[in-house]
Amino acid sequence: MNRELQNIVRYGITLRLVEADDAAFILRLRNDETLGRHLSKTSASLEDQINWIQKYKERESRGEEYYFVAVGPENERWGTTRLSELNGSCFELGSWLFAKEAPNGAAIKADIIAKEVGFELLNFKCCTFNVRKENKKVLRYHLHYSPEKIAEDELNVFFQLSEANFLKARERFIKML
Repeated sequence: MNRELQNIVRYGITLRLVEADDAAFILRLRNDETLGRHLSKTSASLEDQINWIQKYKERESRGEEYYFVAVGPENERWGTTRLSELNGSCFELGSWLFAKEAPNGAAIKADIIAKEVGFELLNFKCCTFNVRKENKKVLRYHLHYSPEKIAEDELNVFFQLSEANFLKARERFIKML
């Protein structure tokens, strides 16, 4: 595991790697009727979530993916984000989900940090992600980065974001936050 990724502190947020004791928090987010409406369904079983995290930790140890919990200064959990499909020149970003009680701007700051991890710490050249078509607010946010639309299906739009476009948009977002 890359030690640089253990605890990343930027913009007043810490991204730390997910542990089994985060399972209940993740389940609460994913099974929230409002927050989870644009997500694939997940088991409501705490035991299933713990097992999933244990399998994830094996992938993490091989450097195949990194799943983070975003926490505040008092170590309060605010949300999650994940880098996966770490092969070739691109990484995939997903599992971006934040609690309703997270401070304004926390989700955007965590998304910026996750992209910085992929581009700056892991040295990838592009980022792929998908957004549900019905998730208009998140779709609008991502379009501010000027990603290339690479595909779509009945539910999702698939994008690829270059490092150059990320860096341009990041400066605008940081000034606003």
